Amino acid sequence: MSSSTALAAAGVKAVGAGKYADGIEKLSKAIEERPAPLWLLERSKAYVRAGNIDLALHDAEKALSVAFERANRDYMVEAQIRRAVALFRMGRYADADICAFWAIRLIEKAKATEDDGQQKKVDGNGDYIVRADEVEDEHKPDKSMGLATALGSGARSKSTSLKNQALSWRLQALSQLEKLPAGHPGRKVTVTEKYPKPSELPPASHTETTPTPEAIPASTASESDASADIKTTPVRDEAASRNALEKLWGRFREVHAKKAIRSSFYQTDTTLTADLFVKNTDASRFSVTADEQKITTGEDPNIQLHLWGKIKPDETKYTVKPMKIELVLRKATPGKWPMLQRENAVPFSKLSATGPTLDQFTSQLSLSGYENPDDLQLPGYETGPDSWYSSLLEILQAGLDDSKVSAAKEPPKVPNPATETPSSARGANATMQPKADPTSASKPAADPTPTSAQADSGKTGSAPAYPTSSKKGAVNWDKLEDEDDEDAKDGDVNSFFQKLYKDADENTKRAMMKSYIESNGTSLSTSWDEAREKTYKTQPPDGAEAKKWD
Repeated sequence: MSSSTALAAAGVKAVGAGKYADGIEKLSKAIEERPAPLWLLERSKAYVRAGNIDLALHDAEKALSVAFERANRDYMVEAQIRRAVALFRMGRYADADICAFWAIRLIEKAKATEDDGQQKKVDGNGDYIVRADEVEDEHKPDKSMGLATALGSGARSKSTSLKNQALSWRLQALSQLEKLPAGHPGRKVTVTEKYPKPSELPPASHTETTPTPEAIPASTASESDASADIKTTPVRDEAASRNALEKLWGRFREVHAKKAIRSSFYQTDTTLTADLFVKNTDASRFSVTADEQKITTGEDPNIQLHLWGKIKPDETKYTVKPMKIELVLRKATPGKWPMLQRENAVPFSKLSATGPTLDQFTSQLSLSGYENPDDLQLPGYETGPDSWYSSLLEILQAGLDDSKVSAAKEPPKVPNPATETPSSARGANATMQPKADPTSASKPAADPTPTSAQADSGKTGSAPAYPTSSKKGAVNWDKLEDEDDEDAKDGDVNSFFQKLYKDADENTKRAMMKSYIESNGTSLSTSWDEAREKTYKTQPPDGAEAKKWD
């Protein structure tokens, strides 16, 4: 790994941990050697979080210029979004919307240099005339994106995620713009180039500005003094940050409960079947991506399951039914799971209606590298519907992916599973997912001094018994259940009586034959002392009638 790459990696890690000054310093040294678009975008993000918006905009435009020269569409999209974020923070809402619009056009495979005329959408006074409701109507749920997801990985595609981000920033920028008085600078279009070429030297550092148009009374606002609404942001004190965090947590739980999906699961030692009760899912658009310890469904619905144990990804199947989606998972190591998902993942799963506690919420945000709600940059949080929720949930669940807490790596002490022949998964119409490279689950460490019960269990191939203080020794309850099943499979009532007759002495056999024949099969005695003197009559059970046949 080159020195610049190592510096950049360390810088990105520092930014993720909230150490912005350290991250910026390391990224700057890496960029001096090689101005890679990704590094510039990461530094732009760090500058925004540190409040240096002018520098953030410069890096975004520099990344855009380099990406354009290299014809890298993906980085061009991300750079336009970072550009929109910086412009939004400056209160230049019209410019922010235009940059986010350009990002969406790139995602939609439009020609990079097309003349879309977006900058010309102004009235006679030069005010930008695009409205939030028009954009919302234009971007109703795009069903064409679902097909790409169904044919692709099954998880939310990167282009879809970026498009949602860009759209959210458009809606937020336009909502703020509509609050401004006519002639306000925030309504003016000042971006002149789609792909600007910024100077090599960055502008002087300025602290972040807070775009609060309502701070200026409409009666006194004018083009000459409207810039007065751009004020230096005061540093948040700890109490204010805590209040903002609690507010965000409350709103998250409220939306989370509304979007919760009812589910259930049942299992054998080798398979687990999970039912997700989602009605009328379009089977042509639905897909599943299976990893060793994670399941991700495609959009509508988009669900992540951080599984308690490991599975065999290439043997995962699913069936889409009118009232539910059925997932059939093959366990990598046979045995019963105490729950479907890891304990730390449950509060952030769409299958949980309660959501996380405040402590769980703040801990997960910290794990993801966020200490202050402002750092999250949730698009549409103040004005949008629920688009911010999806962005926040992605951040929280990304922290789960990075978490080293794993049931498979550090399993609770439960019985070692029984070895049995895998049975075929349910659902003849289930669709088999593209095969992944299966990796074997890590084996639990063996006890250095196994008990005799465990030794016997290993010989028979069944699960070891649970610990017990009984003088008679451990009882293998799983084995007892298996024995009951075997008894049930041995035969019906007739088989029982046949066995009873076969093992009886001569007097018992005589009593059984006499009572059975005389009563026409309605009585059976095993006592010859009783049967010798007794005449048995036909006694049909209640509700039945004895008939004589000619």
